[in-house]
Amino acid sequence: MDSVNKPSAPVLENLGLAKPKEALKEQKLGQADFIKLMTTQMNHQDPMKPMENGDFLSDMAQFSTVSGLKEIKESFNSLATSLKSSQALQASSMVGRDVLIPGSMSSLYEGSPMRGAVELASSVSDLKVNILDNAGRLVKEIDLGNKPAGIAHFSWDGMLANDQKASAGNYSVNAVGSVEGRSESLSTLITDKVQSVSLGLGGKGVSLSLANAGSASLADVKEIL
Repeated sequence: MDSVNKPSAPVLENLGLAKPKEALKEQKLGQADFIKLMTTQMNHQDPMKPMENGDFLSDMAQFSTVSGLKEIKESFNSLATSLKSSQALQASSMVGRDVLIPGSMSSLYEGSPMRGAVELASSVSDLKVNILDNAGRLVKEIDLGNKPAGIAHFSWDGMLANDQKASAGNYSVNAVGSVEGRSESLSTLITDKVQSVSLGLGGKGVSLSLANAGSASLADVKEIL
């Protein structure tokens, strides 16, 4: 009974279904294999219930689509790896340099000015930057006047209104200006020094370890100074 029910090797070879032992290790089905199997199916289909031409065309289209999507996915994975390597290389060159990032807390060091900027979505008139101490007291007002859209830089050397020198330490900043005749609070940027960089896990990208602000994403950097 076994000899009747079990197809012999030559029969399987004639049908295009027999594979050498080394081929069994490779489980991937290529497009050529798919067409060969489809041709075999056509030769051995039930003549009373033949498959429609549209069925074959649909199968071929689906196979080509899956194959194409796999190639696109592999290309995107390769591109993502290249971009991540490029970002890591760019970030590593920032170590020891100052960057401009969103924030409102900065530090004044002895012999070094405190620098920052205001990010403007549109032109602003009567732009002022206020610097406050830890108690929230205004210690310095910097008048930047009229500025176009973009990034308006400011610098504070620590001098106060009474010609006294402010103590080194942490200070907060805010900015106000007139936009189309209305007084508005504006987004501030601070300068911080990059101490190290790291590659984030789980697609988080490259992060920067900063001297004052803790950590920030590479995408947060507005300027490298």
